[in-house]
Amino acid sequence: MAAYGAAVSLKNTIQSLLESSRISLVPPSPDILRSAYDAMCCLHNVLSKLDETGYSKIRTKVNAFDEQIKDAIWEFEDLLESHYTDQILPQLESERDRLPFSVDLQSLWQSVDRFIERMAVMEAEYDMELVNMPEEEGEPLSSRIDFGGINSEMVKLSKQFEEVRDYILAKAEREGKYARVNCLLLTGMAGVGKTTLVKKVFDDPSIQTHFELRAWVKVGRKCESNETLRCILAQVDPSNRDQMLTQRDDDDIKKLVGLLEERLKDKKCLIVLDDVWQWDTRLMSTLQEKNVQILVTSRLRIKDSPSYCDVRLLDKEESKRLLGEKVFGDKGFPPYLEELGEKIAQKCEGLPLMIVTVADLLRKANKGTGEEIDKCTQEYWTEVAEKQQSSVFVDAYNQISKVFFPSYDYLPQIWKMLFLYLGAFLPYTNIDPHDIMCYVSAEGFCEQIGKKKLDDEVMDGLTTREFFVSHTLTELSYNYHLLLYDFDPVSWFSNKKCRLCKKEASKIKFLHVLQSCYEDMKGQRRLCAHSNTLFAIKEVYDSIKSDCSSTVRSLLCHGPSHPYPVPIHAMDFKLLRVLNARKAHEKK
Repeated sequence: MAAYGAAVSLKNTIQSLLESSRISLVPPSPDILRSAYDAMCCLHNVLSKLDETGYSKIRTKVNAFDEQIKDAIWEFEDLLESHYTDQILPQLESERDRLPFSVDLQSLWQSVDRFIERMAVMEAEYDMELVNMPEEEGEPLSSRIDFGGINSEMVKLSKQFEEVRDYILAKAEREGKYARVNCLLLTGMAGVGKTTLVKKVFDDPSIQTHFELRAWVKVGRKCESNETLRCILAQVDPSNRDQMLTQRDDDDIKKLVGLLEERLKDKKCLIVLDDVWQWDTRLMSTLQEKNVQILVTSRLRIKDSPSYCDVRLLDKEESKRLLGEKVFGDKGFPPYLEELGEKIAQKCEGLPLMIVTVADLLRKANKGTGEEIDKCTQEYWTEVAEKQQSSVFVDAYNQISKVFFPSYDYLPQIWKMLFLYLGAFLPYTNIDPHDIMCYVSAEGFCEQIGKKKLDDEVMDGLTTREFFVSHTLTELSYNYHLLLYDFDPVSWFSNKKCRLCKKEASKIKFLHVLQSCYEDMKGQRRLCAHSNTLFAIKEVYDSIKSDCSSTVRSLLCHGPSHPYPVPIHAMDFKLLRVLNARKAHEKK
């Protein structure tokens, strides 16, 4: 992703220079820039191929190449922008009304040639690595049907459980053409409890009574049709279980389909396909039997599925009850900690995986049980409940990040840049889409929708830039479940899920959110603070000046208003494109 965003940014930087009415390029500067622009166009086309690769492809090596390309592009972009900025600033100071500014890039000619050669080599290596991307190793079939360790009591969605169970039972009784639509997709963000909810349905006595046969298959990012069929056959035909799970030399799908049809004849069957990433048309058409009901779980809203149901987040009371049970058992919170427990549960934002992870950390740190909870424990819980950046939540995010990372890693690249930018916003607050649009537009990330260049043309009442942001936010929330949204069409709720990418954004030096006075900001390109006073602390702005003032493109003061001055000029930014200091007082 980072290389894709860097290439888009550099392309737009060069294009802005070539088309600017405020800059006069001294020949042969236009030719120098056009050669670099053409190189970025070629590279951009190759980088775009990543979006065409399947979910089962392992991206480790590709991501490593991506990082190298990104660093090379950023290095050149810094050189280019610094070069013309150094020429413009003296002209601006000497003649404030002078337009256009004269810029001579001839001294960069050799640097541009070396950059183009370097990009050509990296482009070829990247393209080759795309061709040779390894496939993820499939899990053993025996582990795909092992669901014994799933605790169906983890999710407290009793009403939604009843709705899904009753839907399945009602569908099983329908006849005629409506019986052919026998699949329900349960979708939602990673960690929301889709699997545990379906397990509860799967284990329900009324379901077990109604369906003579049941089968459970963990699909994942890679599972072939024949493997899924073998897993199903191993469960609905116990006499052939060992053969189906071990003898994989005969993978004739027609034979497997025939065996399944024979086994399911005149029998009602419930099949669960867990963690599906891509719709398998051939498999689903095979399972379209009127006596078969299928439950599918996915973190994606698969467009080919006939019907779907979003698994919602837990509400305030459900979150509190789950946290209490996971820490203290069925009795829940002792009176000493009930209020603090409610606050901690609320900070988990209704995500069951987060609640369970936080509960595990709290339980390990517990100094006693029940009424034996001592003052030290109460102080610890108070810190977790009240502190914005509690170590418990930091540890919890680190633990569950591997569960969420694939949702981000396999996003279309053009959306990743905007998603990472969302990490700059305060948690538990609404996001104004206009702010996002201004940020990504000023950074040069809003390049196109399909083959349509983004300009000020109006589409459905929105400019194409506004449409891009709106469309991206919609995709991230509805189809990829990476955002929470409220019902106000002009704002989007900033869910902690965005914070899960703060670490990735900082790691690749895309965006760093300041949390304290002592942080490594070397080479960061975007800085944000949720406490604007940090920018007014001498140690902080001195560190910014020495570590990243020459690379920062965005400075975002997203914290609440305060009376202290923010000495922006003292940080000596050279290449700043975005400044949001509406709530900060700048030192004059």
